[in-house]
Amino acid sequence: MVTSKTDDHYSWLPAVLQTTDPLFPIGSYAHSYGLEEMAALGRVHDENTLLDFIETHIFENLKNLDLPYLHFAYEAIDSQDWESLIEIDQELDAAKMSKEIREASVAQGRQRLRLMLKLKPNPNFKAMSRLRKEEQIRPHHLLVFAAEYLANASPLEIALATWAYQTLAAPCAAALKLIRIGQEGAQSALTQAIESIPGLIDHSMSVEREYVGSFNPLLDIACDRHEQAFSRLFIS
Repeated sequence: MVTSKTDDHYSWLPAVLQTTDPLFPIGSYAHSYGLEEMAALGRVHDENTLLDFIETHIFENLKNLDLPYLHFAYEAIDSQDWESLIEIDQELDAAKMSKEIREASVAQGRQRLRLMLKLKPNPNFKAMSRLRKEEQIRPHHLLVFAAEYLANASPLEIALATWAYQTLAAPCAAALKLIRIGQEGAQSALTQAIESIPGLIDHSMSVEREYVGSFNPLLDIACDRHEQAFSRLFIS
């Protein structure tokens, strides 16, 4: 078998590909993360407005909320600082203003934790499961995501980039069911959006803990409206 000197540097890659694949069952396909109501309001109706939604609302949450907290969670788990991880989980719960988005994060976090405990048992997953049973963490999705990438020895930058990609891809996938846009249109919007991932990561790494937070009232209102919608395709 032919090997290369770089093999060890990419030992984490197969695991990243597995859990990034749509086949990995954490339920993300059931969520539009606010896009369904934005489409119902007429704010998103084609490729251009989908990209505008992503660049205005999704970018804001990524660079000032999700990616900074993923960074802090990764470091807390790496140093076995469970008190900090508990605080991060509580802060995330408070920061996610919409009940739908908050509960979606928790549901996916619990499902990912359950799967990782079954597929790749690890002391960090067991510790998080214990904290959950003790009701000290819920846990939110990105906490379990951080623990998974540490278990796979994935660099922090890879964890941040993968989280950003999944977050950007989700509304593009949901858009296929919500607006008149084909697969090429959705991929075009996604292609333009992911070009900004390095900049989003750079910004997130500069955000200090006490300044983490995203002001995104229109998206929060859309998510709250969606909770009371008469009919809907997605959970959130």
